[in-house]
Amino acid sequence: MNKSLFSTRLRKEIGYQWGVFKSVVDWTIFLYLFIPAIAIGVYHYYFWWSDIPNWITGFPLSLIFILLYFFCWEGRIRTFLEEADQLFLLQKRYLVVVLKKSTRNLFVLGYSIEVFILVGILAPFLFNYYNLSWLEILSVTFYFISLKALILGWKQNLDDIVSPWKKGFITVSLFIVLGAITSVIVAWAVEQFALLLVMIGLIQWFLFWKTSSKRIDKLTTFSKDVELEKMLKLKYVRSIFVFSEYVEKTPNQKKRSPYFYRNSKRIYKKRNRNKSLQELFIKAFFRNKTYLFQCLQISSITTAALFVIPPIWIKCIIFFGYIIIVRMWIKIVYKRILSNHFIVNVRKDDIIRIQAEHYIVNLISLPVISIVGLILILIIV
Repeated sequence: MNKSLFSTRLRKEIGYQWGVFKSVVDWTIFLYLFIPAIAIGVYHYYFWWSDIPNWITGFPLSLIFILLYFFCWEGRIRTFLEEADQLFLLQKRYLVVVLKKSTRNLFVLGYSIEVFILVGILAPFLFNYYNLSWLEILSVTFYFISLKALILGWKQNLDDIVSPWKKGFITVSLFIVLGAITSVIVAWAVEQFALLLVMIGLIQWFLFWKTSSKRIDKLTTFSKDVELEKMLKLKYVRSIFVFSEYVEKTPNQKKRSPYFYRNSKRIYKKRNRNKSLQELFIKAFFRNKTYLFQCLQISSITTAALFVIPPIWIKCIIFFGYIIIVRMWIKIVYKRILSNHFIVNVRKDDIIRIQAEHYIVNLISLPVISIVGLILILIIV
């Protein structure tokens, strides 16, 4: 019964995510985009072992470790729990516990393989450019795999914190402190004593196993686990909906005061149809934390790429691509907001709506583009 419950949930999840994948990637996209991309990637990876590309010049080893550290904070451990499983809590408690243990082992194994693959992709640079030995590379791999597992276990415990401010403060503090400790320890161990990373990795595995097992045996977290399971199951579906202007978004049931424009007062004293649309979008945009986070995410990823990638011409290409993406994204958000069925006084082909769109795109994009452009100039200079 234990194994059949886990295998049934696993097959169900694979079938669901495969259906989501097929809804986005049809055979033409797979044939003309994915296969050529994989072939080109394999081709370049093969030649990296014999001829290191020039763009890696000046790329410090510490940034490789920072990249691995950032990757360790991605992902969560799922439970495959459903609301109907509350019946098992009354009669067969051990079934829920075994299911949580099985899913924990599955996702930790999967994320460990992902870290191993990432290090394998970076192996030509680690071995040929940074002159690391295989022992040092394997020690670094083992350390970051154990660190990944430890962070996954900590994330589960952080989810139990009710206060969002307390949870955010602890998460940010933990991220900064652990990142500083990791960068210092890994850099020193690679140069002096690589086996230290193995010993620290064993300690991290022990801490993960202890904290994770303790939480698995607690059934008071059942409601939280079910809520997170729903959110993680729909993760890729929500990512698709973000870029779709025709899908109605489900509002958040937790009502909180917005950070900006809490009071619904007029922005413009003199009002007309054009300024009414502008005011509508400005309030809807800045009151929605999702839009603000997406804008910050696009800008931060671009800024990080400008710092990391050495060639200036590639930096310029990334910056111009960033300009195009930001403006396209704002246009999508604008159309999504105005597609609400309550807005019936302005047609899609109305010149007022087009003028308001141009104004909004410039209003939102120019400040963030200017900031990223200033950072690019400072990097080049």
